[in-house]
Amino acid sequence: MTNIALAYTWKKRKMKFLAFVLRFGMIAAVTIVAQQAAIAADENDATSPEFMFRQTLAEYHSVPKNRNSPERWTMWKQLATKLMKPSPAPPLERIQALEEAILVIERAVFQAGEADDAPRDKALADLYYTYGKMLQSLEAIDCTTLALDEHSLLIGAETADANNPSQDLCRENAENALRNSVTLDATHNQASDLLADLLEQDSSEDGAHKRKPKEFVAELFDSFADTFDSKLNSLDYKVPGLVGEAAASLRPSGYLNALDGGCGTGLAGRFLRPLVTGPLIGVDISQKMLDIARKCTLSGGCGFEESKISSESSEPLYDGLFAMDLEEMTIANTLQLTGVSRMNNATAFDLVVAADVLLYFGRLDAILQTFASVSLPGGILIFSCERTSNEEAPLGFRLLSTGRFAHTKEHALEAAQKAGFQLVKYQEIVPRMEKGEAVRGFLFTFELSRPQNDEL
Repeated sequence: MTNIALAYTWKKRKMKFLAFVLRFGMIAAVTIVAQQAAIAADENDATSPEFMFRQTLAEYHSVPKNRNSPERWTMWKQLATKLMKPSPAPPLERIQALEEAILVIERAVFQAGEADDAPRDKALADLYYTYGKMLQSLEAIDCTTLALDEHSLLIGAETADANNPSQDLCRENAENALRNSVTLDATHNQASDLLADLLEQDSSEDGAHKRKPKEFVAELFDSFADTFDSKLNSLDYKVPGLVGEAAASLRPSGYLNALDGGCGTGLAGRFLRPLVTGPLIGVDISQKMLDIARKCTLSGGCGFEESKISSESSEPLYDGLFAMDLEEMTIANTLQLTGVSRMNNATAFDLVVAADVLLYFGRLDAILQTFASVSLPGGILIFSCERTSNEEAPLGFRLLSTGRFAHTKEHALEAAQKAGFQLVKYQEIVPRMEKGEAVRGFLFTFELSRPQNDEL
């Protein structure tokens, strides 16, 4: 699951914001009286970035908080535009005004529980774009000066060395800001293009939606492997059972062998094992997740409740568990490495499942091609995703504030069909609850097309 953006940038941004607010309490303490006084004191310098910020802040506070209107956020978009224009004000002053503006809206996001608000997110995306654009153009001495300011929002500012000026920190933060911008607004082409230039990528590709390095993803999942199951249980997590039901209803007679792609701690394996007469293989990027799955037996572990254990068996639930990126899977490094008594000389899998795995992928084309390459003709593919609309996700997918990707039905269908799969069944599901709200999801069942001369 290297493509898990798991909102690395989003989390860094939120953690920095929270730490800043807790440390200084600046935004919460600002009153309208103080704002107006500051404006009055600086009224002769309307080009001052601080003046423009406080003027915008006063306008923002003049709009009732319960008024759900795009006008409340338009003023921040206008501020971003003003700060981007050539100005006699030093770049550091403009950057610091942007940081203050970002804090205001981030605080609004925090207070709203990160609920979706398109006008707000677009305004914040503009501020992050402007912030990133200005950061990436700073000279080494200016970058270091900014980092050494105690109020700086730069991530990693504590590493700055006054005796060794460098642009690196600002370039890293510029990348982070631009990723935030495209995450907040997938249609922000300026941010996407600038990020592509910064990363020396083709801007026609996915930009901020590029997959994270697999080493990062492995470390991320390793870090919460021990608490993974308990957290999902608290969310009324249903996907493993739904996947099992879908597989059983399609072929009651069962399957010769199965691949549990992105198996994690093995929650789906508990539902798949009764359906598979031959090898059940699990693949995941996280070794610590696999270590937990490896402890699962036919009578215990992997979500199996103690009260339901009717017999003791030390036989492993999985016949093989392999740590690797899903897109690196082949028959040679999965099925053919399984030396077990159930081996049935199969050349590929006749069942592949990905239970809540593809929500860590942006574009689905490559991973579905991989699934097709390890599947038998006529083999079944079942996967779940979080659901979005074409209006919300013009690319066919979008990164949510949770760090997971949501996909459109159309993108999933198109990617699957390109890989040679034919739709068998589509279900709209509720994979879990989050903050008391039902998550929108879907469950797909596909069959890999058979050669035309195959007998059905």
